[in-house]
Order: sequence, then C-alpha cells, then structure tokens
Amino acid sequence: MDLTRVIMATDLMANWYAAYSIQHSDFSAQPGLQRLTAFPVLVFTTGPLDMQLG
Repeated sequence: MDLTRVIMATDLMANWYAAYSIQHSDFSAQPGLQRLTAFPVLVFTTGPLDMQLG
C-alpha cells in the first residue's frame, strides 16, 4: 500500500508539472488531470482505513 501511494504521488506531481510548466494550463482546463487527481485522493483517504481493518 505504501508503494502504491508513492507511485501515485510521483505520477500526480509529474502530471501537475506538465500541465502548469510545460502546457501553461490551469486545473480547470484539464479534465484528465482532474480525474487523475480524484483517484489518488480516494486512495490516500481510504488507505488508512484499509490499514486499520487489516
């Protein structure tokens, strides 16, 4: 689970960097980035629950 969080965090940071620095775009103009942000938020918020139950 920890490795999953690290991979998601680095992938999300790379995508945010590409959207802001390379494409000079903002969050509202990137629907793909919005979806990519929603999934790690779900994993990070439900991950502690998984660790407590397991």
